[in-house]
Amino acid sequence: MSDAGLQVTDASLAIKGASLLSHAALALAPGELVVLLGPNGAGKTSLLRVALGLARPDSGSAELAGSDPARLSPAERARAVTYLPQMRDLAWPIRARDVVALGRFAYGAAPPRLGEADQIAVAHALAACDLADLADRATDTLSGGELARVHIARALASQAPLMVADEPVASLDPRHQHQVMRLIRAFVDRGGGALVVLHDLDLAALFADRLVWMSEGRTLASGSVAETMTPHWIEAVYGIAATVTRSDGAVRVLVGR
Repeated sequence: MSDAGLQVTDASLAIKGASLLSHAALALAPGELVVLLGPNGAGKTSLLRVALGLARPDSGSAELAGSDPARLSPAERARAVTYLPQMRDLAWPIRARDVVALGRFAYGAAPPRLGEADQIAVAHALAACDLADLADRATDTLSGGELARVHIARALASQAPLMVADEPVASLDPRHQHQVMRLIRAFVDRGGGALVVLHDLDLAALFADRLVWMSEGRTLASGSVAETMTPHWIEAVYGIAATVTRSDGAVRVLVGR
């Protein structure tokens, strides 16, 4: 694994007697987009938290940029990986530009005090997410798709080599889902590494370089779309029958057949 990468090995985690993870594994390196798949309650968020050092496994290990992530300071962790959790509520309406500037906290910056390098990073992130015209709008005036792009821009402004996004397209319509995933894909194509939790199998097949399949706290399979987007793994993970078709390089999943 690259020193800029992320890895979880044989991790188990229980809270108050409830098993959340059992011998789970995960790896992410710059230059790949990994999609984590599994039903609600499969342990996906718990696995992300272990990978980021936000929870310590009872057994097994996690490594981020060559170190135990739980031992990194918040600023050190933020320089290694940017994290978009499921809940991204803003406590009060502020300008979109100022939300994006929060991505610079790891460098000692904040919206009222941005150095030249911070201002450049924020401007590039706004441009990359096509937000220049919305930069001075209050966040409570933005649509769900626009706000999702603001959060992606905040992640890009951190200039971390890795991005972890937990359901970044939840509640978005198909057009905005694709828009957000294209932004993440562009980040990877520029050399970053992204780990994304999704529930849409077609979307995962379209954008992922590698799929990790989870069920009941375990990682059952990891591999390319061609290798693992199969009726076998869909039924093993989700408990549903599915037909997978491939035509001209495109993969489509029809569940319930």
